[in-house]
Amino acid sequence: MALRPVTVSQLNEYISRVLMTDPLLGNVTVTGEISNLKYHSSGHVYFSISDEKSKINCFFPASYVKNLGYELGNGLEVVINGYINVYKKGGTYTLFVRTVTVAGEGNLAMAFQLLKDKLSKEGLFDTAHKKPIPAFPHKIGIVTSPTGAALQDIIKIITSRNNLVDIIIFPVQVQGEGAARDIARTIDMIGGDSRFADIDTLIVGRGGGSAEDLWAFNEEPVARAIYSCPIPVISAVGHEIDFSISDFAADRRAETPTAAAEMAVPDLKEIRFNLDRSRAELAARLEGKIKADGLMMDNCILNMKNTLDRIISRYSHKLETFKLFLEENNPELILKKGYSILEDMTGKVISSVGEIKKGEVYSLCMKDGRFVFTADNTKEEF
Repeated sequence: MALRPVTVSQLNEYISRVLMTDPLLGNVTVTGEISNLKYHSSGHVYFSISDEKSKINCFFPASYVKNLGYELGNGLEVVINGYINVYKKGGTYTLFVRTVTVAGEGNLAMAFQLLKDKLSKEGLFDTAHKKPIPAFPHKIGIVTSPTGAALQDIIKIITSRNNLVDIIIFPVQVQGEGAARDIARTIDMIGGDSRFADIDTLIVGRGGGSAEDLWAFNEEPVARAIYSCPIPVISAVGHEIDFSISDFAADRRAETPTAAAEMAVPDLKEIRFNLDRSRAELAARLEGKIKADGLMMDNCILNMKNTLDRIISRYSHKLETFKLFLEENNPELILKKGYSILEDMTGKVISSVGEIKKGEVYSLCMKDGRFVFTADNTKEEF
């Protein structure tokens, strides 16, 4: 007996329930290369994955996309976990994606570059946004694994260089599933919590490892958390040759966690040494300056003495000349030669007969005294 007919929608609905309840197809993991990638404005992502012989359409819901730590790209080899379902409107089956993982180092490099390009275009790496690392911090925060060697190296270097700095450790998972979310969440918490507003510098990182081990620091949530953090961030991931997305988003990159510790705090021993050397140099310069100024003063005094001696000598010569002139014109010497001087009673010298007036009293000065007389007659003789 034939079954009664069903509608197309009912058939697709039935097939969907069958696929959803299948133990394999309800939780399938498949590997392939991404193609036909399309980011929809709704936040959903549509693409296909394929191998040499086949391909399957994939639907990546926005609710899962937001947990993706990197940028997808055509040609990227990935491992996808999800379930098979029917796209009822089109009557085609689709792989509904829960998680996407990049497969292999080559593909990790591609995913790295895709995300780097995206964030760079958004301006997350612009130098204009970089905050300076404080030269003399009081408190350093460290976001890393509590069991890693990197933490011990950082603490050892900081305390050996500067024992005046406080250290706060924020333990996080640094590799594996969920590590990026843990790191990003912790950085966001530190930056938004007033209890940690006095932290001067934040070191974020871990020691060396494989590309997969370091991958958490290449995920988008970590980069955005570092970029948004109000505290200056030093990224210190792996070794010198290792570059991570967090390095580009951070305010400074350190080649290693040890280098980050050296970058974060000044060396007090070196500062004291430089201060002592500067003090000695200043003292030596001051002593030299005093000696030079003393010598200059001696020279100035000698020059002044020589100048004064020349002035005194010049005026002494003039005084001697004046003395001789005065002596030669001394009236007493004239009187001693037999000359006399006629003066009226006011002391005015009478140099002409016409100046003598009858009845006036005059004084005649000679070498041995004065003769006072009254003129009783005047007579001019030539």
